[in-house]
Amino acid sequence: MKKWLAIGIALSFILNGCSTEKPESSKSNRLEAVPASQKYGKLATSQAALEKDSAIIVTVIKQNEENETVSAVSIKKIHKDTTQKLNINDQIAVLESDGTDVQLNGKPIPQDYYKKMEVGNSYRLYIRPSTSGNNYVLTNDFLSKYPTAKVAHEELLNNHNSSEMSTYETLYYTIYDNLLEKNEPIQDANFDNPK
Repeated sequence: MKKWLAIGIALSFILNGCSTEKPESSKSNRLEAVPASQKYGKLATSQAALEKDSAIIVTVIKQNEENETVSAVSIKKIHKDTTQKLNINDQIAVLESDGTDVQLNGKPIPQDYYKKMEVGNSYRLYIRPSTSGNNYVLTNDFLSKYPTAKVAHEELLNNHNSSEMSTYETLYYTIYDNLLEKNEPIQDANFDNPK
């Protein structure tokens, strides 16, 4: 009798455990918030460091905005892809800056530097696969997105209400100028026949 009681109790635990488990297809792909202090241990201090830290470097065109922080982009050129999962014309979701200050060595990096991508415009992105969903995240916060068209420096970043230019602003402008020097603007590129 005790044997049957033990088997019955064990069986009910097994069945109960199985019934509350969600199938893989029903699990949410929603983004989970990561505290700003955990996003970046450090930001790149040069273009070489930015390229080294980025698993993926692509030129994209923003197609639409999936929600306030996620943008859908189509890939027009792959400069680097250590994941070897991306193809030309793939559409991917990119988590843009979430508007909270990032802590770097205990000091906040203001997020009002970041200017969101605009639909129809082209950008060079330095990204990596997200650990919390089917999307990609910027490798180095606002240092990870550059328009491919020539834009005045004053139009590249949002105002940060300071008369003094930060080291990171200077780095952003330097990288942007280097990219423009090395590459022709996207409007002149032929994406119907990518190289």
